[in-house]
Order: sequence, then C-alpha cells, then structure tokens
Amino acid sequence: MENIQYYNMYPLLYIDPGSGSIIVQALIGLVAGAGFFIKLNWYRLKGWFSGQNQQKNEDEKSEKSS
Repeated sequence: MENIQYYNMYPLLYIDPGSGSIIVQALIGLVAGAGFFIKLNWYRLKGWFSGQNQQKNEDEKSEKSS
C-alpha cells in the first residue's frame, strides 16, 4: 500500500527541460530587471536610504544644469 502512495508522487516531482529553462530565464530576467531599476533610480534610492531630503537633491540637479 505504501508503494502506491510514493508512486503517485513521482510525476509531481518531475521538471522537464523546457520548464527548467523557463524558470532559469525568469530568474535571469528578474535579476536583470532589478539591476536596471536600481541603475535608473540610484540617486533616489541612495537619498531614501541615507535619509536625505529629496528637495535638496532636486535643487542640486537644477543648479548643475543651469
């Protein structure tokens, strides 16, 4: 009787190569997307974690551009 229970679980544990490659691609895309997001918002994230005022950062950017 116990062999029947274990036999029924084995198909649920199988991941075919196509599904495995989709999982790997999703993980790579997640890492790349997170890196791109951090790159685009680096100064905003840096100010948020350091506790600096956001208005001060915007004033410095406007002074540099003029």
